[in-house]
Amino acid sequence: MYFQVIPLRERGAPRDKKELQQAKPVSGDLRIEHQPTREFGRPCRVAFISTGSPDDGPLGILFDAEVHSMAPNGFIVTGVELIDGVAYGQSWLCRER
Repeated sequence: MYFQVIPLRERGAPRDKKELQQAKPVSGDLRIEHQPTREFGRPCRVAFISTGSPDDGPLGILFDAEVHSMAPNGFIVTGVELIDGVAYGQSWLCRER
């Protein structure tokens, strides 16, 4: 489904309110799938903005993704992102496009 997505963290640290208000959302087809991963050497649930391949998405891949909370105006997906081989906690705010 198509959503506007805003990452809520930067390298694991929460972004401040001003940054979030100014953040430009990434729009696209949000997918959450269970698939094998070479990064973890095991299957896991991943979230990504679909461009044909998870590796090419504008936000990268969110590993061990799960819907954390949901409200009438959107939901939060949490998981782990890998940046330069380091795992960081990440949350995405997802709203209807």
